[in-house]
Amino acid sequence: QVFKMLAKAYADAHPVISDRSELRCGGNFVKRGGIINGAEWYSFTGGMADFNYLHTNCFEVTVEVGCEKFPLEEELFTIWHENRDALLNYMEMVHRGIKGIVSDKFGNPIKNARISVRGIQHDVTTGN
Repeated sequence: QVFKMLAKAYADAHPVISDRSELRCGGNFVKRGGIINGAEWYSFTGGMADFNYLHTNCFEVTVEVGCEKFPLEEELFTIWHENRDALLNYMEMVHRGIKGIVSDKFGNPIKNARISVRGIQHDVTTGN
């Protein structure tokens, strides 16, 4: 749900991605609200996002700024302007959620404390 919320925050603020009138990047993103699980679009083995999510406390999202993997130099200015507000909106949204310091009754940080949220099957631990 967190990944979908972040992806929607980006997609909804992007003028091209939020345009519901066309097929983009070889797929019908309109039906998906402008977002897609990356593994459904293309997959590769050994990606950092999967590793970091499964084995660390790091949540990663890959943002594709356009359909072309290697856009032409003269397209970069337009791509930047298409993505600027969406990226700023995304950066604001990443600060949502539970934050804080896990400490004992004396205020000392607790190392390797496991934090669980009911309904989410992915615990995180505090730092060492």
